[in-house]
Amino acid sequence: MLAAIQQLGQASTRAVSRQIGLPLPIVAAVNNELRTRGVLTRDRPSKLTVRGLDLLGAELAPAPVGARPAAVASGPDQDGLPAELAALIEPLTALVAEMPGADPTLDQSHCTPDTKLRRVRLMLRYGLLPARALLVVGDDDLMALTVAMVGAALGTPLVERLAVVDVSTELLDFIDDRLDVRASLVQQDLRDPLLDGLRGGFDVAMTDPPYTTEGARLFLSRAVEGLEPGPGRSVVFSFGPKGPEDALEVQESITDLGLVIQALHRDFNAYHGAGVIGGRSHLQHLTTSARTAPVLDGSYEGPLYTADKRSADRRYLCLSCGARHEVGPGAQWTTIAVLKEAGCPGCGASRFRPLQLVPRRKP
Repeated sequence: MLAAIQQLGQASTRAVSRQIGLPLPIVAAVNNELRTRGVLTRDRPSKLTVRGLDLLGAELAPAPVGARPAAVASGPDQDGLPAELAALIEPLTALVAEMPGADPTLDQSHCTPDTKLRRVRLMLRYGLLPARALLVVGDDDLMALTVAMVGAALGTPLVERLAVVDVSTELLDFIDDRLDVRASLVQQDLRDPLLDGLRGGFDVAMTDPPYTTEGARLFLSRAVEGLEPGPGRSVVFSFGPKGPEDALEVQESITDLGLVIQALHRDFNAYHGAGVIGGRSHLQHLTTSARTAPVLDGSYEGPLYTADKRSADRRYLCLSCGARHEVGPGAQWTTIAVLKEAGCPGCGASRFRPLQLVPRRKP
């Protein structure tokens, strides 16, 4: 609330309510308590007092939003990027041209420089930046570099602690050679739990996972592992459009993780290539609740990328007798059509419901 009031300037209760997504009566009640403690002025609309500014800077937000970031964050998206950010498109374009190429086997397709900058601007608008600690879960979009470049352009560091975890050593070396702020760059396969140094220490995470429902669930779970426990932490989640069944599965993963959808921006992200999703994906702002917890206790061994799923077996449930049968390249029945034609070995029925993919078998 204090960060929102500072960013808005003279902020009405209604404006603060819209900014942070809390009901109007709660905002009004908290404002009254803050006035009695000398944190807000008693006039309407309220402003931060000197004590409030000190509290915000010293205890709650080590990198408080300054005038320039607040100005950059304001204004509707359709107006285009402000001059401070538009000036970064050319150097970001040069970086993208130099970076390791997208690996289609990992469902990679790089987002455009304009998208990178609009993501940062949206995070500024929502008060997610400046942040005390930001974790980037997979960074083939160079978001760590983009956040650092925007902070330098605005003359205000946007994050105190920055970390990136990615499977590609080549990509991490590329980022490390060009990043002019301190950061932890960690190479690991996200099928495995986050290393101890990355767990439970961040207030914001962002991820653009592989284009599968399993990839969304895994990367979101790893993002939650990295966040400090408790409500009010944020995840910036980019994911492409899906059909109703897959979209429901992604929503169920979000719910299972105890995350709340605060905002959804359709077709926000533009990519070079990514024909399977029409070159676009949605961006969601998710926040943690008191129930938030990872859904994966250990390593993940199932299919993750689109190529994995094409070659993976799937279990099917017989709707007559409840028997489960594996179908796929490595199973007795190579396709569901073959199983239907043969009939269920237990009862001879030919109606089946698809279940989960079969985890990879260890060699």
